[in-house]
Amino acid sequence: MNISFSNTCPFPEVFRETKNVDFSAAAHPVSETAYSRSDYHGGHWWTTWFDCTKTPLSRELASEIDLFQNTLLELDAFKDLSAMREFCRTAEPTQDPTEYNLYSGTEHFHIWLRLITRTNDYNLYVHYYLKSFQ
Repeated sequence: MNISFSNTCPFPEVFRETKNVDFSAAAHPVSETAYSRSDYHGGHWWTTWFDCTKTPLSRELASEIDLFQNTLLELDAFKDLSAMREFCRTAEPTQDPTEYNLYSGTEHFHIWLRLITRTNDYNLYVHYYLKSFQ
């Protein structure tokens, strides 16, 4: 899988309609299917997954998410936190000088990456929004 990134959001419509989910105080876009939260320590990424739907994903969609996530963390830009910090020079800055955004996509998903360059913090959030959400 080839991954390309944009430093401007090509899918702003995703954020117009939101819902509350059981595990989070923040509202999430209704099309959000899942997201991961990763931190880098001990020489590798540690990832926790959150399901944002009440229905299980099809095998095809789950495989697409797994392939994107695995390919992402194999990129040189994510070999360690220092490499990610360098990669953030190409990302969209936020009001916080240690946080950045990138956007990507697959056949079925719009993807927002939130990159946090602080040590001892969660460093990468990857949000998956279903393109065909009705």
